[in-house]
Amino acid sequence: MNPVEIYSVAEFIQRINIELDNIPGQVIGEVSELKMASSGHAYFTLKDKDTGFVLPCTIWARDYVLSSVELEIGLEVAVTGKANYYGPFGKLSFNAKTVELVGEGALKKAYEKLKKKLTEEGMFAIERKRPLPLFTQKIGIITSLHGAVIHDFSNNLGKFGFSLLVLNSKVEGPESGRELALSVRAMRSEDIDVLVIIRGGGSIQSLAGFDNEILVREIVAFPVPVLAGVGHHQDVTLAALAADAAESTPSLVATLINTSWIQASQSLDSSERTILISFENNLSLTRRKLDRTFTASKEYLETILSTHNRAKEAISVALTALEYEFKRIKEKILITSQKILSQYQQNFSHINTILDTSARFMQANSPEHQLKFGYSIIYKNGNIVRSTKDTKKGDMLTLQVSDGIVTTQVIDNSQ
Repeated sequence: MNPVEIYSVAEFIQRINIELDNIPGQVIGEVSELKMASSGHAYFTLKDKDTGFVLPCTIWARDYVLSSVELEIGLEVAVTGKANYYGPFGKLSFNAKTVELVGEGALKKAYEKLKKKLTEEGMFAIERKRPLPLFTQKIGIITSLHGAVIHDFSNNLGKFGFSLLVLNSKVEGPESGRELALSVRAMRSEDIDVLVIIRGGGSIQSLAGFDNEILVREIVAFPVPVLAGVGHHQDVTLAALAADAAESTPSLVATLINTSWIQASQSLDSSERTILISFENNLSLTRRKLDRTFTASKEYLETILSTHNRAKEAISVALTALEYEFKRIKEKILITSQKILSQYQQNFSHINTILDTSARFMQANSPEHQLKFGYSIIYKNGNIVRSTKDTKKGDMLTLQVSDGIVTTQVIDNSQ
């Protein structure tokens, strides 16, 4: 037989507490006694409904506040923590870290009571809501990294260069309300444009952490707009009511953040179409003016050639018929030639004026001249791109600008 180890009282109590520290658990019972200390600590007794056995419990002020449950006699609760044997009083006590209500009825009653209190304080007032900033880029996210929620959210974000800062937190269970509140508080010091709190749907029991009073107050006091994507069973969670905007799923929250970016993209597409249409109209007008100019020039040239041919014929006839009057005809030919030359020069001068005017008009309205004003011409495989329908994602495009060529790739061609 092994010898029995001998302890002092203090040593044995220390040994007991070492063993108790290794058996954390959750205990469910009915509050049969309750004493609130001035420090905010709560001392209460849980009674087993079946056997009547009792368990003294303690919860410190900070943990009690974060639990957001108001203890009262007869209330059935579940506490998590560890037991401890307090030597000076010779008393075993369960040191609770969290307290949560048990039963849908109790949760519903507590929900309505807290909702009424916070509503009267203006926590859910519409006029308190802040608008979602335009062109959000830096997004803080509080959610559980275990599950598909974060993937659903990120997969529904558009390709607008978002920067995501994710903080892992429990979103279900007795410690969820406490962790969510502390997570929101931790995000206050981060450089973000908006804070997103998301999880999937569930029962009123599983969503109880989102009805935490401290969490609601942290959301209301947060320095930037807060978006909630928390599925609900029957009632909207108090966290969602306090948020500046709320959707029933994480995917819809992502869509809400995309909105201003999508509208800007559509506006840009519309502006590009307007510019291209204006360019094509100006180009068509220039072509018509050039056609008229060339037609007029052709008519002037034909007139000159016709006049020259008539003069040449007259000279030939005169030489043949009036050879004997050569001298006089020669003089007449000289005079006629001078007149023709003068008319020819005048006509050519007039044509040169028209051509110079046309050249300046063409230069002022040429596509290359327009590039100096900040416009660009987009080519795909050597052809001008006139519509988003001419491109698809991944196409390589060439942009001709005033001082050279830029090559780019289509990332998105949303219409």
